Amino acid sequence: MRSRLLAAGTLLVSAAVAWLSITVPLAARLLQGVVVVSMLYVGYLAYRGWRTMRADLRRTDGEAAPTERWVTLVVPASNEAAVIEDVVRDLVAQDYADERGPCFDVIVVDDGSADGTGDLARAAALPLGDRISVLRREPDAGAATKAAVLEWVAPQVRGEVLGVIDADARADPDFLRRVMHAWRADPSAAAIQAQRRTMNRHHSWLPAAQDEELLMDMTSQCGRWVTDGTAELRGNGMFLRRAVLEAIGGWSESAITEDLEISTRLTAAGHHVALAPAAELREEAIERVGPLWRQRMRWAEGSMRRLMEHGPSLLADVRLPIGRRLDFLLFVTEFVVPPLFVMAIAASLLNLPTAAVGHWTVAVSLFLGYGLGTYLLALGGLAAHGERGLRLVGRAARGSLFLSHWLLVVPVALFRIALLPPSSVFVQTPRHRRRSD
Repeated sequence: MRSRLLAAGTLLVSAAVAWLSITVPLAARLLQGVVVVSMLYVGYLAYRGWRTMRADLRRTDGEAAPTERWVTLVVPASNEAAVIEDVVRDLVAQDYADERGPCFDVIVVDDGSADGTGDLARAAALPLGDRISVLRREPDAGAATKAAVLEWVAPQVRGEVLGVIDADARADPDFLRRVMHAWRADPSAAAIQAQRRTMNRHHSWLPAAQDEELLMDMTSQCGRWVTDGTAELRGNGMFLRRAVLEAIGGWSESAITEDLEISTRLTAAGHHVALAPAAELREEAIERVGPLWRQRMRWAEGSMRRLMEHGPSLLADVRLPIGRRLDFLLFVTEFVVPPLFVMAIAASLLNLPTAAVGHWTVAVSLFLGYGLGTYLLALGGLAAHGERGLRLVGRAARGSLFLSHWLLVVPVALFRIALLPPSSVFVQTPRHRRRSD
């Protein structure tokens, strides 16, 4: 009920602010001033994130693998027959080992699959010995969410560190070693997130734009991390200390975006998340608009529900550093600009028949401010990976243009939260057996 009321309140306040801004010039100037300040902050994060990513990517990997922590890699898999064999082979081939042998194990959770996912995983695992196990969770075992799968398998995790890998992921043999090397730079972090990239980014415009989105997200997260902000996990390629996870109550089975929900609870408990830009994990990008829209709606709804559920208490907790609370508050503006933008357009259209002309500069400034922020983040991520010249400018522009879809997704998600019952089912995106570009 609280989420529903907060969503409705956000929409009503956005409508009121938009109407005030297009009818009162001073209000418009104040709102535009806030947009400028927020863009300056995003620009600062882009700069700090670029520096952090560039430094991490330039490090040599000649050190011995830090094997002081045993890692359990968990692969939730529901009807993943098209991809499960590849990820099993990639994960077991990791070179994270000491003189006694591998310092990790792999658990594949066959989550009620009806397409033979479990059998294929077992066949791929058979020659690999006890380094990998395949467990089956029956369809009636609980909530149909990834978080529920992770909570179900938690008693079987033996590692000090839990790594979560999506079934469509592909990883080079040094992936896990790079993650653990990166963690050494911030050993107090409770969790760390690897860099996700799309393996089919050269197939069409949509996967390429999603790859740029992943790079700009890493830029933002690295900027928030090095400024002691509230960096977050991103599902695929996230690693958490098992003791910390247990201390904060484990996974919330009802969460439809388990990565964002657990990130906020980590922050509320006084912990922080580190980043591993040089540890790349490849995944499939969505190639059709319909599945992409459904994915983004799930992400937006899950993110806003956890903000509404945990955000107020986090911001009010004086035990947390003021910088982290301010960063979290500024992050929330990501979800304030889209409804303001839509409401500003609607208010300007409604104001056309009156004597006063709608203040279109409000909607334009919101759009340009949002676009400039995402463009700077894209520049940072792409430049850190060696892009230069016109290719850098063009790819950053494509990524920024793609990110503008959130200006529509967020308001629609707010309406859904305000009017419809909460979603409790993880909606899987289509899988194909892709080879890396």
